[in-house]
Amino acid sequence: MVRNVMFNSSKSKGSTLIEMMISLVILLIVSLALMRSALLGMSTNVQNSLRDEAVNVADMRMNQLTSLPFTDTTTHPGLAATAPAGEPEADIQRTIRNFTVTYAPTRTISDINPDSKQIAIRVAWSYKGRDYTHGSMTIMRKE
Repeated sequence: MVRNVMFNSSKSKGSTLIEMMISLVILLIVSLALMRSALLGMSTNVQNSLRDEAVNVADMRMNQLTSLPFTDTTTHPGLAATAPAGEPEADIQRTIRNFTVTYAPTRTISDINPDSKQIAIRVAWSYKGRDYTHGSMTIMRKE
């Protein structure tokens, strides 16, 4: 009985050290590219969380101001149309993903006519050295 056996004509049956090093360098380059995109995704998620919280702060202040009586400016001067434009309010600090962010809301109330007022809220904050703002506006009518 005769067997045909095929032999590998190359001298080694494994990979060389240089081949292993080249494959490790390629793997490193691919891993760095994936890490950079993951970091970009995480940074974008944090920015979105900060913006969502700014929307919540503006909504909270807007609800407080619109719940005040239209004509009662003596006990609630916050709804007086004579308030200076862009009057700053107390800063609001919120902790988001293990760091504290300071939101600085400002309000502007202006008379449109004797029966209507325009209320605008602007919330500003900083993240990584850049300034961001969110604005919200509504019109309140006398009932």
